Amino acid sequence: MKYNSNCVLWAVAIGVCVGCVPNVDHVQSPDENHVLAVDSIMNAWHHAASVSDSSTYFGSMASSESIFIGTDETERWTTGEFKIWSRKYFKRASAWTFIPVQGERHIRIHGDVAWLDEKLDSDHMGRCRGTAILTFNSDERKWKIEHYTLSYAVPNEVADSLTQMISSWKASGRVN
Repeated sequence: MKYNSNCVLWAVAIGVCVGCVPNVDHVQSPDENHVLAVDSIMNAWHHAASVSDSSTYFGSMASSESIFIGTDETERWTTGEFKIWSRKYFKRASAWTFIPVQGERHIRIHGDVAWLDEKLDSDHMGRCRGTAILTFNSDERKWKIEHYTLSYAVPNEVADSLTQMISSWKASGRVN
C-alpha cells in the first residue's frame, strides 16, 4: 500500500497513526478524490472528538436529524440530541478518542452516497467497529455523515459468556 507522505506527516502531527489511503471497494470507479475526502472527513471527525472540537465534530454531520448509534441499546440519537447529551464530554480536554486502525477502513462510493466500515482502537473501550453512511452535500461541496454506528468488537469465543452476563445484569433489575 502506498501512502502520501504529506498525509502521513499530517497524521503523525495530530497524533493519529492511520494510513491515508483506506482499503477501497469500488462500485463504479469513483473519483479517488471523493474516496480521499471521505477518509479525510472521518479522520477529522475522530480527531475533533479527541481534542474536544465540538464545532468540527457536529459540523461533520449532515443535519440535526442525522443519527448516531452508540454501544448501549438505549443510545440512538439525532445529532441535536447527541450534541446535548455529550456537552459535558466536550468541556474536557478530550471528549473521547477512537483511533482508526491502519488499513482497516473500507469505503464504497456509489454516486453521492458513501458507506464505510472501520476498526477503531480506544483506551477506554478497546477494539471497536464503526459503520457510517455519508452523502455528498453539493451546496457545501463536501461529504457529510448521515448515520454512524459504534459497536464493540466481541470475539466469538467470549460471546456466550458476555451474553449470559448481560442477561444476568438485566434480570437483576439494573436495566435503564
